[in-house]
Amino acid sequence: MKKTYLPIYIAFAVLIVGFIIGSFFDFQINDALFSSKNTFGLVVSTIGTVPGYGVLAFIGGGLLYLGLKNKVPNLAFRIVIYVLAAAGYGLSIYFSGKEFFGPNGFDYLGIQEFWGYFIVFPVQTAIAFLGYKVTSTSENDKLWLIYIVMLLAILLALVAGVTLLKDIFHRPRFRTVAVTAGLDFHNWWEPCSNYKDYIALGIIKEEFKSFPSGHAGTCSVFMMSALFLPYISKKYEKAALIAFIAGAAWYLLVSFSRMLVGAHFLSDVSMGGLLGVIFFFVAKIVIDNVKYFGEKEEQLVE
Repeated sequence: MKKTYLPIYIAFAVLIVGFIIGSFFDFQINDALFSSKNTFGLVVSTIGTVPGYGVLAFIGGGLLYLGLKNKVPNLAFRIVIYVLAAAGYGLSIYFSGKEFFGPNGFDYLGIQEFWGYFIVFPVQTAIAFLGYKVTSTSENDKLWLIYIVMLLAILLALVAGVTLLKDIFHRPRFRTVAVTAGLDFHNWWEPCSNYKDYIALGIIKEEFKSFPSGHAGTCSVFMMSALFLPYISKKYEKAALIAFIAGAAWYLLVSFSRMLVGAHFLSDVSMGGLLGVIFFFVAKIVIDNVKYFGEKEEQLVE
């Protein structure tokens, strides 16, 4: 077993256990925890996606460096890199900013959603700058360019996967089940077929997007992407492990907060995390085992 894979295996095992437990005891766990306007839960769950989407900003900053420093040989390709850099940076602000005063944040304050973008702007800009500076220490710019584009593809695939599953299952959130007469609890494998009837009564569609958790998915992105730092430079091996542990702690904290405010169940947050782990695990296998990415072949792209 390669030691670099050990954190992935541990994360996978913990999430599988959480998913199994949640599949049997989702309702009981949320019923015991639920506190709809819990300040701690709302604050943590509102800012929970900032580090995860910050990976997009980090990627944007890294791509900007590679483009500006002429690490990309072809002008047309360099333009594509600039577009991807802008997209990564812009999406990091959009996705994390919309949470603040939307249904999954402080919407009851009545503050316009766009103010959330101003709140996250300096944070994501700082993360983008960090990505720019860290990429400047790359030991192999062309390989890192390949890795970073793969990371961007993984992020977009994860967002698409979570969105697709939410639209398939339409699982009602516990906070809505708790206050809506006639709306029953649904296990994750039981799609809510009559969700449109409740939307017609005034419940917003967002309240039928419990499974899986997008917050947990983005937190797993922060956690798992840390393991890619050594691909920039081997000197980041220790920093990668520290960042992974910090990401795991953040994932657990945000997942608990989402359950606390009734936005998700244990199976929701476990599956959201599992999707992130699986996507990154596949990417790491590709990077570590496909001949083109192997250490013996690095001279091909230097």
